[in-house]
Amino acid sequence: MLKFLAEFGPVLAFFIGYSNNGVLTATLYMLIASVIGVIIIYVMEKKINMVNIISSGLLLISSSLTLFSGNSVFIKMKPTVLYIVFALIFLITNFKWQPATKIVFGKAISFKEEAKWRQLNIRFMFFFIIMAMTNEVIWRNFTEETWVNFKVFGALPITLLFMITQMPFIIRNKIET
Repeated sequence: MLKFLAEFGPVLAFFIGYSNNGVLTATLYMLIASVIGVIIIYVMEKKINMVNIISSGLLLISSSLTLFSGNSVFIKMKPTVLYIVFALIFLITNFKWQPATKIVFGKAISFKEEAKWRQLNIRFMFFFIIMAMTNEVIWRNFTEETWVNFKVFGALPITLLFMITQMPFIIRNKIET
C-alpha cells in the first residue's frame, strides 16, 4: 500500500492542489509528493528504478520552471517530454541494444521468437508518441481544467487499457512454462 501511494501520490497531490488553489499549488504539491515518494521507494527497495529517476528529474525541472516563472506551460509540457523520452528509449533499444520491453518484462515472459520483443517494443514506442501528441492537443486547445482532468483521470486508464490490449499478443507469442 505504501509503495502504491508513493507511485500515485504525486498525481493525487496534483489533483488536490489544483482543486484547492490552481495549477501552481498543484505543481508544488506534486513536487513535494514526488520527492517523498522517491524517498519511500528508496527506503523500501534500496534502489530507484530508471522510470522514477527520469520522471522525477523531469518533474523537478518542469515544476521548478513553473513555480519560479509562474507560467504553467512548463508543467503542462512535462508529460509530453516524458512520453517522448520513453518513445525514444523504446526506439533506440529496439535497434541498438536489448529491447526495453524484454528488460522490463523478460523475467515474467518468454517469447517463442526474439523478434516478438522488438514488435512489442515498437507498439510501446507508438503508444508513447500518441500519448505525447494527445497531451499536446489537450493542453494547447482545451481549458486548464480539461487538461488536469485528462492528466489525473485519463492518462492512467488509457495506459492500463493499452497494457490490457497487448495481452492477446503476449499470450499468442509467449512460451508456455
